[in-house]
Amino acid sequence: MTTPRTTHARIRPLTLTGTLPGQPSVMAAVGPVRRTTTMRVSDDAPPDMVRRIHQGHLSSPLPYGVLSDYDRADQEVQLPALELDNGLVCATVLPSLGGRVWSLTAEGGERELVHVNPRLRWANFGLTDAWFAGGIEWNLGSTGHTTLSNQPMHAAILDTELGPVVRVWEWERTRDLILQVDVWLSGARLMASTRVINPDPEPKPLYYWTNIAVPETAGTRVLTPADSAWRTDYTGVLERVGVPFPDGSIDVSVASASRYPADYFYEVGEQQGRLVCAVEPDGRGLGQTSTEALHGRKLFLWGHGPGGQRWQDWLGASGSRYLEIQAGVCTTQLESDLLDGNASRSWTEAFLPVDLEPSVAGSDYDTAAYAAQRAIHEAAPPAWLAERHDVWLREVADVAPEHLVHTGSGWGRVELALRGATAPTGTPFSEVDDESMPLLRFVQNADSAALERISVDRPILPVISDRWLTQLTAAATADSGAGWWVHYALGTAHHVRGDDEGAHTAYRRSIEVHRTAVALRGLALLTADATERADLYRQALALAPQDRRLAVELLTDLLQSGRADEVASTVAALPEAVRAHGRTQMLLADALATTGQDAAALKILEEIDVPDLAEGDQSLSLLWERLRPGQPVPHHLDFRMTPTTFGDTSGHTS
Repeated sequence: MTTPRTTHARIRPLTLTGTLPGQPSVMAAVGPVRRTTTMRVSDDAPPDMVRRIHQGHLSSPLPYGVLSDYDRADQEVQLPALELDNGLVCATVLPSLGGRVWSLTAEGGERELVHVNPRLRWANFGLTDAWFAGGIEWNLGSTGHTTLSNQPMHAAILDTELGPVVRVWEWERTRDLILQVDVWLSGARLMASTRVINPDPEPKPLYYWTNIAVPETAGTRVLTPADSAWRTDYTGVLERVGVPFPDGSIDVSVASASRYPADYFYEVGEQQGRLVCAVEPDGRGLGQTSTEALHGRKLFLWGHGPGGQRWQDWLGASGSRYLEIQAGVCTTQLESDLLDGNASRSWTEAFLPVDLEPSVAGSDYDTAAYAAQRAIHEAAPPAWLAERHDVWLREVADVAPEHLVHTGSGWGRVELALRGATAPTGTPFSEVDDESMPLLRFVQNADSAALERISVDRPILPVISDRWLTQLTAAATADSGAGWWVHYALGTAHHVRGDDEGAHTAYRRSIEVHRTAVALRGLALLTADATERADLYRQALALAPQDRRLAVELLTDLLQSGRADEVASTVAALPEAVRAHGRTQMLLADALATTGQDAAALKILEEIDVPDLAEGDQSLSLLWERLRPGQPVPHHLDFRMTPTTFGDTSGHTS
């Protein structure tokens, strides 16, 4: 093993080019932001896998808000960063953006092991919309990129038995679970010891994956000892395939050989020290291994088709290429395990440079994969990793952080107060002067007046868990003068649960106390009559004219209800910032095409830029094909991810 070295920890500003995700929408997402692209599971899926696939789906990202008001500006962005450096490796952690490891270098900073995005770019890939590519991401919650991706984390630097440890933690609010990640260095390895805590007596779905973005070149190869994998792509099927030749010809371990994006979830069995790595033709790359609690391993590749290339340009900069190697609790990302009540689960990962002989890295798959396994296990043996995890769990995990170096949200403190509970020693949640304060006063002091003072212009997003539903129902029952927000929050909680009658009643009561855009919009979502629904949307917009999400919902509804002729006049009446947004213009172009105004629609498509375009969204290419059937889709509109959308089956392996 490597001789111990002194690790230095420091706080420093990090200057990036790009933009930040903006403020969350106050319009509650009562359904998923995006649907999963996988619609069918093949018949040979094991019963346990099928059971795990059918448990734990989130019906909404609430109580988190949708983050879609970002742009694609190239500004100077300064972020706080926490750095660990021992001369062999150096890791940079972003506590304000989910604790993401932004950079991991070796050899005195000369060798970058992960994909460092040349721009801080956002797109609709996450559970709350906004997501950015690059680095190492800790994904807790449900299928998709975590709600914490854009959230500030509590952070501290601890002096421990393992040396300096950067700890990030937060209360994940969709599941009411506590996520704790302790990052530290050991020789030429970045170590991450993670614990997920269930603070409640009821069992909860557990979804977790570590996503590692690594640079991709024409020869990048992904290796893990496995003969088969579960593949899913944008055609919507999860199926078992062989590794590395799922279609009998193309070696998908060389990511650039595939034409279209796909996920490969390897069947790694019960092997000790499960691992995955990505190496270049010269044998150099990054490896990951972990203790046994992280069972799954995965490759995500973009392929070299037009959609995959366009998306990579979109998420970073022209010519920027990456792929992802990942590790998770279950075999696939469609599954959720179960975490018992008042229990926790933990694991330790090692991320390290890999150096194989070039001839071995380019040899047949099994030879290369088992050579990578030997190299990674030599650098981080399974028994050593398990012993380090035990030391962390015994000596470090519960050490109380003395000095916070970054503050997360106040919601952990609120949720603990709601339960009359205290935080685990290692992850304290302090009172934070943020949007959570009215709810903290409410549960600590039974202060209903605090809820009545919630801003109408910028209301707190509704809390919707069973505990909150009970608490707010009691408040509304005990106080006939309960404020508008209590009834609105109750309406949303019923709405999410599919209780349309209860939601309608609560929204109406909220409006009787005070007319608000959020409650009117809630009623619009429940209304079957298209004319009445549009009227409710327009009433809401009159109260919140700058709300772009509200405008988009109205325009989308007009199109879907056969009232495209009303879209142009509606757009014309919107404020300039909302009117000029790429998504508004895309909906206008759709309406113009629908009403026979093709030239005007094509004019909009010439230079359209839709910042919040969703993963897998084909709206732009489909609109072009309606207007110019048979003509090639221009590059700037081509985000298509499957061959079936345009009849190209050449080289289809994913």
